[in-house]
Amino acid sequence: MSHKESLRQSKSVLQIRYRDDTLRTTYNQYLDAFPADFYKVVVFMAGSDETDVRETVIADEVIFLDLSRKQLKGLRRQARQQLVRIIGRVNPSVILAHRWKATTIAVAALKTLGTEDVMVFSVVHALYQLQSLSRRLVGRFLLKKHCRFIGVSEAVREDVLQAGFGFSPEDVLALPNGVDIEKTRASLFSRNEARQLLGIPLEVKVVGHVGRLVRAKDQKTLISAFAKVYKVLPLSSLVIIGAGRFENDLKDQVKSLQIPASVVIFAGAKEHAVRFMPAFDLFALTSVTEGFPRVLLEAMVCKIPIVATDRGGICEVLDTDAQLCQAGDVDGIARRLLESLQLDQESRQNLVAAGYKRVAENFSSAIFSKRLLEFVQQ
Repeated sequence: MSHKESLRQSKSVLQIRYRDDTLRTTYNQYLDAFPADFYKVVVFMAGSDETDVRETVIADEVIFLDLSRKQLKGLRRQARQQLVRIIGRVNPSVILAHRWKATTIAVAALKTLGTEDVMVFSVVHALYQLQSLSRRLVGRFLLKKHCRFIGVSEAVREDVLQAGFGFSPEDVLALPNGVDIEKTRASLFSRNEARQLLGIPLEVKVVGHVGRLVRAKDQKTLISAFAKVYKVLPLSSLVIIGAGRFENDLKDQVKSLQIPASVVIFAGAKEHAVRFMPAFDLFALTSVTEGFPRVLLEAMVCKIPIVATDRGGICEVLDTDAQLCQAGDVDGIARRLLESLQLDQESRQNLVAAGYKRVAENFSSAIFSKRLLEFVQQ
């Protein structure tokens, strides 16, 4: 039986995730792309069964394997055995595996079962994930027969193709994340509501940022650039929504730059952070590496001007050099921030209207779903 025939007959999709994390919306988008008559199962390899996590998943069945870090290293025998039982019961026509461990365990389970007509679609969410020698060997000798790849941007797709796995270009799809424009806009707080919840005065010009506080996002450069903006525009503020291991370091940086603590607001992680974006006058993303920045699509749907660095998938979202800066260039980023905050009303409206149109024409959830289904049905 061909893969396409199997898909039509069994109508079930199995999604494998490592653990619950900040990509919940993205993971759900993959499931939501499949028609309602598909039976949808999600497996979390790590993490215990939690009601609040279960309630965020768009699926008919959610399974928590609760495997330890040790059990997910090496041969991962226990993980493979449990997945063999799940695949045997669910009989999926499509397996979506997010990240490397989920991919290799899924393929190993299929080989154990001797299944020939089920394909694992490995979703790669970031750059430089497949470059190690061990992963190249596994990719070439284990994955070839049972796997195809989805990169979240053209940059990630090229990264996969250059990993040396031997996959043809037809086996690797560049599939940018999409956004449900109507649903997103309906969820937003008003400008006044968002500012009240974040503790921001209405008269202040706000540079906003949403992201994990990790090295790749380089909030350190953003804070340094904002310090220069603050000297010119004292009625300005930087709001950072997100959490991570560098939070204390970033707060120390704010102190060292002698910026008042009330001016740089660390708002912490927020569920559905996009709701708070109407509080921003400008959105900034200063990543040094970026697979695909869904957060920029959300800013564009909120009709907020953007300043971002020219890395990875960012360049695929923004179609104008006027919004792009070199990563790590504090002076250049500060200059762009100031220019954007001082735009006249007409220029601002033209810029955000173009961004909104670009999302609608290229990054809608409907476009995402259509392209995903076409790829898995090939």
